[in-house]
Amino acid sequence: MAAYLRFPPPAGQRDVVEHYWMVEAPGSAQVQREILIPNGRPALAVALAEPGHRHDPVSGAHWLNDASLFGIMTRPNVLTQSGPSSYAGVELKPWGVAALGVADGLVDGVVSLDSWLGPGTTYRLAEALRGQKFGADRADALAAFLEPHFRPLRTDLVDRAVRLIDESRGSLPIATLAAEVGTSYSTLHRVFSGLTGVGPKKFSEIVRFFHFVGGLLDGPSDAAATLAALHGYYDQAHAARDFKRYTGVSASSFRAVENGIAALMHERSVQDSTGSARPR
Repeated sequence: MAAYLRFPPPAGQRDVVEHYWMVEAPGSAQVQREILIPNGRPALAVALAEPGHRHDPVSGAHWLNDASLFGIMTRPNVLTQSGPSSYAGVELKPWGVAALGVADGLVDGVVSLDSWLGPGTTYRLAEALRGQKFGADRADALAAFLEPHFRPLRTDLVDRAVRLIDESRGSLPIATLAAEVGTSYSTLHRVFSGLTGVGPKKFSEIVRFFHFVGGLLDGPSDAAATLAALHGYYDQAHAARDFKRYTGVSASSFRAVENGIAALMHERSVQDSTGSARPR
């Protein structure tokens, strides 16, 4: 049984961090393949056991998933893992890459921890995290490591826009969005893309697709047509084409295998009932 925990950030990081997380899972005789669905948030992940490999099915790029900072994804990555897995990580606000001072927005991109902060960083951080118990202490150690690297940003406009997009699950028209936050579309696009690397329309599409996948994971098997309508697709066929384009598999095939990490991303913990995160 896999164990998954997540923790809110320290008070001083709440404007740049969504949450800290960690996951452990036993090994398997077969190579495990997971489809990681984009949710509009950058992330950093550190492998504390044998790292898996990530693959971008569109570009063909692949890399060792040992310790990397990932920008906002506009399409899924595939993670392959053999043997026991253990990861600790952080999910950032949409402007998190900019807050860490990385010049490149890293949209659909990745930078290794050693390339970003210098050789040996991955080893030292992984050793420090392994020295902490699986749980709040480990999350605190990762938060302390990242703290010196955050820089202040003016995010009020983008924060309001992201909240509205999230609340509407990506279905709010962009003209309405701009009016709601009290600015022109051109200004919203310039500021939003400057901080996140993607425009508000693309971000809305990512959020809409993320929730559509969550509905497929949680809903009854005959709910696809209803979900398509609720999430702004013209029809079920349009939703199905989008799903295949994003993931490389059909929606029915994806749902049939109950993709583990995708389920975790949609807050369906696969651990037992004792694994809730403690308040901080």
